[in-house]
Amino acid sequence: MKYQDLKAGIRSHLEDAAEDFFMVGYFLRQISENALFTEDGYKSIWEFAKGEYGLSTSSASRFMAINARFSIDGGEHMAEKYIGMGVSKLQEMLGLPDEELEKVTQETTVREIRAMKKRQEAPRSFYGFPKTERPEGSLLTTPGCGDGKYDCFSCCRECAIRQEPRHCRTAPLGNPFPCTRVNNEEWKKNIAYSLYKDECQLLHPELAPVREGDKEPDPCCLNCTNKTCFNRCDVAKKKDEDEKKQAQEELRKQQREAEAKKPEMGDNEMKALYKWFSIKTDTKLTGAALKEQHGKSYHGGSSNGIYFNCSPRGVRTDHSQEMTWGQIAKRIKEIQEAEKKKADFVERSNGAQKNVRDLIKQQEEKRRIEAEEKKAARAAAKLQAEAEEPGKPEIIDGDFREVEDEPMDDPAQEAAKTRDERQEPEPVLCDTCEHEGECAGKKTHENGCMGYEEKAQELEAEAEPNPEEYSRFDVADILKRESAYLKDGGEAGAPAKFIRNHKILVDALTLLLEKMDAEGGAED
Repeated sequence: MKYQDLKAGIRSHLEDAAEDFFMVGYFLRQISENALFTEDGYKSIWEFAKGEYGLSTSSASRFMAINARFSIDGGEHMAEKYIGMGVSKLQEMLGLPDEELEKVTQETTVREIRAMKKRQEAPRSFYGFPKTERPEGSLLTTPGCGDGKYDCFSCCRECAIRQEPRHCRTAPLGNPFPCTRVNNEEWKKNIAYSLYKDECQLLHPELAPVREGDKEPDPCCLNCTNKTCFNRCDVAKKKDEDEKKQAQEELRKQQREAEAKKPEMGDNEMKALYKWFSIKTDTKLTGAALKEQHGKSYHGGSSNGIYFNCSPRGVRTDHSQEMTWGQIAKRIKEIQEAEKKKADFVERSNGAQKNVRDLIKQQEEKRRIEAEEKKAARAAAKLQAEAEEPGKPEIIDGDFREVEDEPMDDPAQEAAKTRDERQEPEPVLCDTCEHEGECAGKKTHENGCMGYEEKAQELEAEAEPNPEEYSRFDVADILKRESAYLKDGGEAGAPAKFIRNHKILVDALTLLLEKMDAEGGAED
């Protein structure tokens, strides 16, 4: 018969007389033995019976057992002697041995059948069979029921004749250990209060997967998807823990691989971290010291728009891989050294500028003093010259006051007036040096003209230096100093504006020096 015919037969016989449950059991057996229930997506015959017809596991199992026990050769036809007996009578007869079964007739009542069952000394298994008896000397020793049809070590049913506990599915054959849930009264009490009691395979075998071969349910905590159930066995809990550890290890592996693909922290990130840690130029930097101060716990912070995650292992950002505290200390120490050089350079620059300002002040003070000394010397010489002149009659004005001569600023005017008073002839002077001497009256002075040399020395002494004049030596000295500033500023990481300004000065002074060299070192 086809699968659909079997399903239709079950439905029709369920609606008919009680004897038709015999056919229901036959159809269920055919579907179970050929695993036809898988075509509708069911995992077991019990799940199929429940889903299609609302039959409980006990009812479906009872119908199948009635058909198997009271049919002709396990077929669809009931043995003639049992035709006409009701379902309740046949159900009670399942527990009778064959010798007692022969005593049952159509007139035997259910009460009498139950009395016959009570007189039995040996109890029966869940399937209605006595325990398996082996002949003496048999090599087969596996305990079970039904003359070897069912074995105790793989049976999950509640049984009154169980001879050994059910073995754990993970137990090795050489060292089997029992399942801790089957026939465990303490576990039954605990699972009765569980949120998952209606989904437990051990309480409801019809929910369990079907074992190949005998097509019996094979419930186990390892098959249960409710991993938060407190009543799971230790084997299942250990498996869950191993799977969790494996998943965590796989996740960590993926994180390490993703972390390894990230670049290391760049200079901008390290400078931001240097600022966030508030590192000073005199701070002692070691991996252990940084870990002690910043890596005792998992925390984070941001600097210059960059967020840092600190842990006992090291520091990382969202876009860079994690660096150990030793690596961090090495990179930060480089920044610290650069900051030290920058600070030293700024200090030297400020000191040099202060020295230049002090030197300029000293030179200006020196020039002022020299100018005052020269002015005082000229005034003293003038007074001495006036003192050596003969006395003059005092001139009295109308108010009988002495009239002083107006001072003459030009020495030449004073000399001319003196000559007029003495009636001396005007001396002949040299056209070049304007002094009397061997070259008097000539266009140029002769060698040895002392007047020229005295005049030159006098003019040189009286002339003050022009601050706008400079020599090649002055330019070369400033160029050397500016080049040193530019070099030190580059090594110390000075601001770009500072570097640019000094670069302009160095380039301009270099061009000026080349121009002066081309013109023969002349002063501008």
